[in-house]
Amino acid sequence: MRNRAVYAFIAATCVVSLVAAADAAWKWSGPSGDKAVSLLIIGDIQVHSRRADPATAFVHLRETLKQADVVYANLEGVLVKSQGDGDIPDKKGWTHPGPGGVVALKAAGIPVVGVANNVAYGRDNILETVRVLDANGIAHTGAGKNIEEAHKPAIVERKGVKIGFLQYTARWYREDQQIASENAAGVARLKSIDGNTIDPGDLERVKNDIRKLRPQVDIVVVSHHNRDGATPVQFGNQTARPAGTARADQTKAEEYQKQFAHVALDTGADLVFGHGTHTVQGVEVYNGKPILYAIGHSNFDQPGYENAKDGLVVRALIEGKRIRRVSFVPVTRDENNDVLMLDPSSPEGARLLQVIKGVSASVPLRIDGQEVVLVDRQVQTSTK
Repeated sequence: MRNRAVYAFIAATCVVSLVAAADAAWKWSGPSGDKAVSLLIIGDIQVHSRRADPATAFVHLRETLKQADVVYANLEGVLVKSQGDGDIPDKKGWTHPGPGGVVALKAAGIPVVGVANNVAYGRDNILETVRVLDANGIAHTGAGKNIEEAHKPAIVERKGVKIGFLQYTARWYREDQQIASENAAGVARLKSIDGNTIDPGDLERVKNDIRKLRPQVDIVVVSHHNRDGATPVQFGNQTARPAGTARADQTKAEEYQKQFAHVALDTGADLVFGHGTHTVQGVEVYNGKPILYAIGHSNFDQPGYENAKDGLVVRALIEGKRIRRVSFVPVTRDENNDVLMLDPSSPEGARLLQVIKGVSASVPLRIDGQEVVLVDRQVQTSTK
């Protein structure tokens, strides 16, 4: 009996230790002095009303997120109460996640989000989401009361380093319900009908946005919600694919994504990433600058997406007001739908890494400790 009690105590201690280890802050590799600024970029966030306590959304990531200087993510869904299955008429089964998402953002220490995506639906809903974010001190980009506001950047400053964010969406349902115009609220658009080319006017506006932001900040981060083959109703008779079908391989970036990323970097951005495909995609180093074409999910509570678990936590280390190192860690979700970071050498982490390598031609990726390094360079700090 005594031995059983001892064994039971040991087993319980092991379980507690495993939980504690899972909740501890991630151990990042590479140099990081007191003046370095760490930026974490995480996958699509959607904290749904189905979650009893929204503050639990990042239970396993919370310490990792709080140790970062800045955390950025795409906010997938408007912060309004659901009216039922018809919240987005052209997206069967989708329900608005609800205003509780802002509780999760604050509890996890996420100070800035992008709002431009395909499920930012309804002009009044978009305005209410912006209002809720403003009321809670969370910076945002990609949406506003008109096209000028929707294209404004979010700017945050940490340790004397200013970081600017811009976000767009290449995927939507109804332009008259979602896309910002001169006199109507909505999100910032990036139009690609064929998946190969980008509307010249939209591309020029992106370039102008970056040019205006560049002298205001030290680091420019640009992202967009991937077109992913377009929705069946997005372009009317010009739709790219019939209803009820999906692209054959969502891990492969479309050609327009590469054009967008290259143009953004050539214009002055420092890092470009994508989201919205519910999968990870390839990575690239373009003229020394990092591109991550899709980083998948983070916390994602929407019913029906329980098996879309793949994602990345991306870390950019900034020293001397330049990006010194960019690395990433694969993530999945557990049986409670909570996000878990994965050692890239573990079986599941290695599987995700192999997916990325398989669609990242000639990009040398190496594992350093518990992360995968994409960019690592020396930065000369000014002595003036």
